[in-house]
Amino acid sequence: MNAETAINRRTLVRGAGVTGAGLFVATRTPVASLFGGDADAAATCASLTPAKTIGPYFVEEKLDRSDIRSDPATGAVTAGVPLVLDLTLLDEDASCAPLAGARVDIWHADPSGKYSDEASEGTTGKQYLRGYQVSDANGKVAFTTVYPGWYSGRTVHIHVRVRTFDASGNATYDFLTQLFFDDSLTDTVDARSDYSARGTRDTRNANDGIYGSDGATLILSMKADGSGGYTGTFTFGLSSGGATTASASSSSTATKTSTSTSTAATDTTVGAELASASCTRTSSGTRSLAAKLHASEQLALDVRLRRGTRTVAQRSLPALGAGTRTVRVPIGRNVKAGRATLQIVARDTSGNRKVLSKLVHVPARA
Repeated sequence: MNAETAINRRTLVRGAGVTGAGLFVATRTPVASLFGGDADAAATCASLTPAKTIGPYFVEEKLDRSDIRSDPATGAVTAGVPLVLDLTLLDEDASCAPLAGARVDIWHADPSGKYSDEASEGTTGKQYLRGYQVSDANGKVAFTTVYPGWYSGRTVHIHVRVRTFDASGNATYDFLTQLFFDDSLTDTVDARSDYSARGTRDTRNANDGIYGSDGATLILSMKADGSGGYTGTFTFGLSSGGATTASASSSSTATKTSTSTSTAATDTTVGAELASASCTRTSSGTRSLAAKLHASEQLALDVRLRRGTRTVAQRSLPALGAGTRTVRVPIGRNVKAGRATLQIVARDTSGNRKVLSKLVHVPARA
């Protein structure tokens, strides 16, 4: 299969962790170290963790279900080591309150390494190991599935997509990542009968191009369930930019409706994509952020470089024309080196809004 290309965005977790029955938070890099020692910038609840590419196997199945093991058409259940996922969503832009009403899709390979509903896999029409849930008032969703299998060129992983929608079914936020597993646990699972016939996997975390240097922050916290299976937990922190969410019922219904009325004349989308972003330093020591965008319409932009809840650099553009454009934002001398998050809020002339984000590295001062 073709190599996937990583896309960095920001998530966050509470600096002190999240407590609660049955919830185990994956180990994180100390918050202050992510900000080059700038503890004030890492205030209260924020940390930086990477997100990842959507990959080639996402299908908009719209399967509203918690148990994703079966194929709805046949009722056949995928065999494998049982795995329950307990996921929690927090929103930094709401003081790390739970993000309720967000649609969370997951999809992954079966123990033989195949995805459902993919012609290249010979599984067209099947819909096993796919589904979504809408987060409750505590920002929680739960899925019942099986431990994923491996396929050539990738370490074992689960894809996750978090979206919010307004009452009309328009997406107001879209976040993509992948969750990983400790290699030693995967080795244990691969020795079991549903997995062992395939032989030794060819890719582990350390040499997976998508896992990369920051994949350890996306490893699920796993606990044996006492019956041969596992429970995996993870807390996502999301910078939604204030995106509104419909109710749990309307978000799923509106999404289905929007696809059937896509030919309507109403403008509900924003023609903006973030192609690349990076921070640079000139020989004289001047630092700046450069963000390359592809715009298919005129846009107004609010561009911010953020650390935790604090904006460290900002630029507003009231009218950016269509085409490929590079937006530059000066970075002041008081901004310390280290990771930060680029967040761009793009609005079109019809009032539609889209949030684009990417994790970047600020170089040291001269």
